[in-house]
Amino acid sequence: MMKVAGTDRPGMPVSQGESFRNRKRPGGLVTEVIVHETVTRSHADTLAVLRQRRLGVHLIVDEHGALHQHGDLQDDLLWHAGAHNGPSVGVEIVNPYEPRFLPRNGPWERILTGPWAAGGRYVVPTLAQLETTAALLAWLTTPDSGLSIPRAWVGLESSRLAMNRIERPTLRPGLWAHTYFAHADGAFPVLFAWLRLEAGLGAHEAFSTACALAEGARRTVDLSSFARKESS
Repeated sequence: MMKVAGTDRPGMPVSQGESFRNRKRPGGLVTEVIVHETVTRSHADTLAVLRQRRLGVHLIVDEHGALHQHGDLQDDLLWHAGAHNGPSVGVEIVNPYEPRFLPRNGPWERILTGPWAAGGRYVVPTLAQLETTAALLAWLTTPDSGLSIPRAWVGLESSRLAMNRIERPTLRPGLWAHTYFAHADGAFPVLFAWLRLEAGLGAHEAFSTACALAEGARRTVDLSSFARKESS
């Protein structure tokens, strides 16, 4: 299995879990990563739901922020993103998403409102989950991954980052939120990752900034004030 990283890789240990098996990729480059959120409460629940639906993803960020690998990044074609399955790595973040699904004593604390979210209210992943996701996206878009995913933000047009559907969501290399072409998930973790990897914000500042930008947003958030940090 092509591993994300060994436990000796600073900042990104990974647990090797049982693989989802659908079929082998028919060849070609892996050029996309699709970020999903689960609407589940635990890693175990997520595995059960995906298997029941005959779906699969390569990587899962669990409710504690730990990373689990469930498929070979290069060789396994897993069913999680329709037409994007062929060239993509699928990443699921365990998140109830809607406040009505929050468990008692769970790790999630922040709720946002905005038309971009399904039902208009959104449970924010924990800082630990978001940090793991940002580190993962950083690694997947480097030569170390052995893949061909560029650090290109598919939802970013000029200075505005999509929080929902984008126009013409055809296959193209880069970082995708699932909501860009289906459902309503993945936008907030991608926003956080952009603030960490491109704007260079620290973890806590990126978290508070992402929450402020997403609160009340409609279809996009304006990142123009971070243009300087991105280029310096």
